[in-house]
Amino acid sequence: MNTFEKKIQQFPETVRHAWSIGFVFMYNGKNFQHFPARQWTDAQIKAYFKENYDCSSNVIPHPEFKLKEVQVDGHPTWIVIVPY
Repeated sequence: MNTFEKKIQQFPETVRHAWSIGFVFMYNGKNFQHFPARQWTDAQIKAYFKENYDCSSNVIPHPEFKLKEVQVDGHPTWIVIVPY
């Protein structure tokens, strides 16, 4: 199992089954959250974290899972998943 697979396994199975396009799913080490991001580009997702958390971020596609990972600078333990 690779590192990304280990990260997504931290989400409860019920949350993983609820993943859908148009939402961002986030785990900050304490709470699971999701918010709508319908048809957002990678740039818009990055802008969200810049505006709301004053952090730059990097979007990493994982096509084998049909998911994107967002790594938020300054918050290395956060797991942010974007289904596509």
